[in-house]
Amino acid sequence: MTVQQPLTAADLLPAGPLRRLGRQVFVHDTLESTNAFLLARAGELADGAVAWAEFQTTGRGRLGRRWEAPRGSAVLLSVLLIEPPGSPVLSFGALLGSLAACEAVEAATDCSPAVRWPNDIALGGRKLGGVLAESQSIRDRRAIVIGVGLNCLQHLGHFVGELADKAVSLDNISTRPVSRAAVAAGLLARLDHWLGVTAVGPEGWGSFRATWRARCDDIGRCVTLEHDGRVFTGTAVDISAEADIIVELSHGGRRSFAAANTTRVW
Repeated sequence: MTVQQPLTAADLLPAGPLRRLGRQVFVHDTLESTNAFLLARAGELADGAVAWAEFQTTGRGRLGRRWEAPRGSAVLLSVLLIEPPGSPVLSFGALLGSLAACEAVEAATDCSPAVRWPNDIALGGRKLGGVLAESQSIRDRRAIVIGVGLNCLQHLGHFVGELADKAVSLDNISTRPVSRAAVAAGLLARLDHWLGVTAVGPEGWGSFRATWRARCDDIGRCVTLEHDGRVFTGTAVDISAEADIIVELSHGGRRSFAAANTTRVW
């Protein structure tokens, strides 16, 4: 595995704070998780705060799954957003993070990943990374933390168990050297961009959803979903205004599935 130097705040934001993100930046060698760090301090930190870690002791994904990466091998960062109740960002947080991650990877490498509903980043049919969006009440507001993990420098031997046949890193695919700094800085820049676009309202969200659909390798293809203990198969046709996936079921009919109680089977 190629080893790179630990990242600094200047690596993450080479031109300084962005329009919304980066007025507070916390860079750590080791954290329990970047999401947990920001959630625990959400009532005192500024909107747009960023947390980075070289290693997470209890990194996690959706539905309580563990997220593990060797020290210094991945992009592991989270951002804190303070939103009004009912903000679409609360529903679309994972999708915003996954699209920004894809665009950052494409700009920094010769790889072109895709999004997979609701929170995955895929490359060559394998899992490159994931996004975990978590929210909680802060007085009359909602704090949402969007955490992104991207496999950058791992060898295939680092992926064990069920991940052995499912996971991949940029270093496995890219023909150019992989810079975690370039990927991480691009991720924050693209996420800041999409937060600005969607802030204008329905037109901005329409632009985001169209771009996300174009990047999604689920749309128009057969997907298998686990929902409330049942398995559903069908063709994914769109995402709703609530960030649910809309599926034409194999046995007939159209149905939407919410991420909160649905798992997409890889």
